[in-house]
Amino acid sequence: MTAPDTDALVARKCVPCEGGVPKMDAVQVGEFAQAIPQWRVNEAATMISRKLNAGNFSRAIRWINEIGEIAEQQQHHPDLHLTGYRHLQVDLTTHAIGGLSENDFIVAAQIDRLIDSNSSDSA
Repeated sequence: MTAPDTDALVARKCVPCEGGVPKMDAVQVGEFAQAIPQWRVNEAATMISRKLNAGNFSRAIRWINEIGEIAEQQQHHPDLHLTGYRHLQVDLTTHAIGGLSENDFIVAAQIDRLIDSNSSDSA
């Protein structure tokens, strides 16, 4: 598995995962993480997260809905946490394998494209 760049990840489609595929090891996670620099990898290399400041509640809810559309299209769903009315944290992991898969990075890159496409919306 070769680590793709951001554009390559955005263009990909998630592969259904019901388990049975190995989770990425720390080296693979590190390579793929280079394509999504605004995301943080947890210590165990089993989850990636991005924190966003939407600026206001309305934009935060809009982002949640737009991220939800990406998740439904890809059939790969992040955990979304809205706090303080404008702070959103997005966590991605492949629950079926207990770690990270390429699907997590595909969805992360697509979320980045969504958020970063409106530079006035990103924080």
